[in-house]
Amino acid sequence: MPTTLTTDRLTLRPIEPSDADAFAAMNADPAVMEHFTTGPLDRAASDRMLARMHADHHRDGYGLAAVERRADGAFLGFTGIHRHHWYPDDVEIGWRLARSAWGQGYATEAATAWMEHAFGELALPRLISITVAANQRSIAVMRRLGFTLWEEATHDGLAVVVYARSAQRSPVGRRRAVSTRRSTSDG
Repeated sequence: MPTTLTTDRLTLRPIEPSDADAFAAMNADPAVMEHFTTGPLDRAASDRMLARMHADHHRDGYGLAAVERRADGAFLGFTGIHRHHWYPDDVEIGWRLARSAWGQGYATEAATAWMEHAFGELALPRLISITVAANQRSIAVMRRLGFTLWEEATHDGLAVVVYARSAQRSPVGRRRAVSTRRSTSDG
């Protein structure tokens, strides 16, 4: 059963096809997509991403979920937990908000709710969060959540930083720098 969480100001719910217009507008904004190698997404790419997120959440019971402001039902972006293909043995917490929602504490509020759910209800031992070193806004959220630098890595030619936090808030230790490449074969 898909997870829905609430905070004082937000409803965190499975993303739905009805979110497609607001989702596409957010993904088309160059400022929002500044730190993604894809750059702004066209409508077709955004719709594919939304469909994948919708299916994942309904399959797993959790995933990257819509962030909706409770006061007016406005779609603000997404946050949640999922398995990133670079780290299939870990669960990543992530977020992306429309520019109009920046600077209001929504990312930290939403991520805190997902983190509490992950460490409480799901009893996960650790969460990770991935970004590029230049994405100082996301790194600031990670630090506010008690995450510490765990790894600097290169995946598919992209240099990233990975922050982590254990359920007990104990240091997770630092891994060495790693590099992975996407396989070019299907086997």
